[in-house]
Amino acid sequence: MRLSLPKMLNAPLLERGAKKFRKNAVLLHGVLLSVSLIMVFPWLIAISTGLKAPGESSINRSLIPWEIALSNFSDAWRIANVPLLAFNSFIVTAASVVMILFLASLAAYGFARLTFVLKESLYLLFLAGLMLQAAAIMVPLYQVNVAFGFLDTYFALIGPYIALGLPFAILILRGFFEGLPAELEDAALIDGASRFTIYWRIMLPLTRPALATVAIFTGLGTWNDFLLPMLMTNRPHLRTMPLGLILFELEGGIGFVQHEYRFALIIMMTLPVIIVFLLLQRQFMSGLTAGAIKG
Repeated sequence: MRLSLPKMLNAPLLERGAKKFRKNAVLLHGVLLSVSLIMVFPWLIAISTGLKAPGESSINRSLIPWEIALSNFSDAWRIANVPLLAFNSFIVTAASVVMILFLASLAAYGFARLTFVLKESLYLLFLAGLMLQAAAIMVPLYQVNVAFGFLDTYFALIGPYIALGLPFAILILRGFFEGLPAELEDAALIDGASRFTIYWRIMLPLTRPALATVAIFTGLGTWNDFLLPMLMTNRPHLRTMPLGLILFELEGGIGFVQHEYRFALIIMMTLPVIIVFLLLQRQFMSGLTAGAIKG
């Protein structure tokens, strides 16, 4: 006699399992929703304050403005000279990210696919740079920039950003290169391709998710950095966006801290980063999870 599936299985046990699964799913979604609200809340405060009328934030503590003042953005744009600040930040960030990606991918390819003397020792030496904090080496960096005449130039910022970003980039990219099939490289070597050709035309295009991950992390840190531009640049025409948050009141002759203008500038400073992340979101997630599954 054939038994139906419900008679073969323990129905009460399955029902309890389904209820437990639903309960865990609700709990998990509740935790994720709570964490999301905590993460989003500062951004809501920034938007709310940036839209309030000048002086309203000192008496209106709610998230809903009494009066929406879009003029805050135009005033902050004019007073802080946002086009100049954004141009400086873009030049420094773009140059640093491009050089980090090129140099780190070269080094990572060598550490992952080549065999040479002291390979692991040199790799560990590069990784030791992860323990260095920018604030701890500001004095030597300043002295080096003064000795080479780089003070008050873009090179005073780009050079340290490249040096500080290479260890993390090499760490990420080496693991990605090691996960690529060796057969691709072997076939190219048989066809007579050089090592640089294999790196540039075969291996590097396959690492786009990892490159996007490194670009977002290093670019975000460079774009938002305040300490290095503050110490290495004295000329107003070299100021970056983070410096504008502190100094634009003095340049505009306001004489006091206008929170609404400052938060409007924060929103304008953050939007490019959000746009870049949304454009590279798929590659970014692929790069983060590339080494999670082996086989």
